[in-house]
Amino acid sequence: MNNMKLVLKIISYIGIGLTIIPSILFLMDKIELSQLKLYMLIGVFVWFGSAVFWVGKGKK
Repeated sequence: MNNMKLVLKIISYIGIGLTIIPSILFLMDKIELSQLKLYMLIGVFVWFGSAVFWVGKGKK
C-alpha cells in the first residue's frame, strides 16, 4: 500500500506542476492562452483525482 501512496504523490505533484509551470510559460510568452487553459485544466483534474487519496491522511 505504501508504494501506491508514493505513486499517487508523484502523480499529484505532476498535476500541481501542470498548474504552475504553464502560468510561468504564459507570462514569458512561450505558450498561448488556449494552451495555458488546457494544461491547467488537466493539472487540476490530475491533482484532485489523485491527491484526495493521500492528502490529510496521517501515518498509520
